[in-house]
Amino acid sequence: MLYLVQTFAIPLLVALAGGLAVGWITSDKEDEGPSALAAAAMVGFALMVVAAALNWVPGRPGLWLDTAVLFATAYLTGCVAGAFARVFTDKVEETATSQLGDMVGAATSATGAVKAVAEATTSVARLVGDAAERRNAAAAAAPVSASGAPQAASAGSLAASEAMAQGTKPLGLLGPRDGRADELELIRGVGPQNEARLHALGVFHFDQIAAWTAKEAQWVGGYLAFPGRIEREDWIGQAKVLAAGGTTAHADRVRSGEIASTPDGKPPAA
Repeated sequence: MLYLVQTFAIPLLVALAGGLAVGWITSDKEDEGPSALAAAAMVGFALMVVAAALNWVPGRPGLWLDTAVLFATAYLTGCVAGAFARVFTDKVEETATSQLGDMVGAATSATGAVKAVAEATTSVARLVGDAAERRNAAAAAAPVSASGAPQAASAGSLAASEAMAQGTKPLGLLGPRDGRADELELIRGVGPQNEARLHALGVFHFDQIAAWTAKEAQWVGGYLAFPGRIEREDWIGQAKVLAAGGTTAHADRVRSGEIASTPDGKPPAA
């Protein structure tokens, strides 16, 4: 047999290569088993191997049988090796494809998570910005004292004061003209709290107070919980002087820093 291998080395290699090609092309890992023809061929090959091994065929026909068995062995070995190689490469390809799909899915999930986090961050930033704008708007609309600190008025107390006030409520402004209110504390009898409550009524300028009628002065006095004080301290007369660009002794004392302003709730000094 070794003599035959040495004699037919190249043809045997060709048979082996042909078997590899056929095994690679025809292999299918989903096949349920060999066909009837293939089974018959394998049985015949087995009988040939047995006959050659036991020297059942003598002489030259026996040599031909050994040669046929040798070539068939090379061819079948190639078929089996090609089939196993095809199954192995298919398995590797399937595994790589599955892993690639998992990586793509993970990347997609990560992208979705990053997008969700970005949207949540944007929403939180928008809410914070809206809250800041509302806070700034509220601070801008709140009355401001002489020290620059905003003062908050009780909505309940203001409503109760309006309900108890007698007379005619004066018309107010939505805000100071040109965004700058007059310093109402220059009027004797107007302190920080009264100035803030006048701002709440829409009163920001001297000429507004100077234009009050007796009924309007009566209403504002009741609203401030000091009935008759406006008339006694002559707020309207002082406002007319200050609105015209003049000054009063009390205004000069406030401007010079001699006094801060009239304390709310107390009669002014003479």
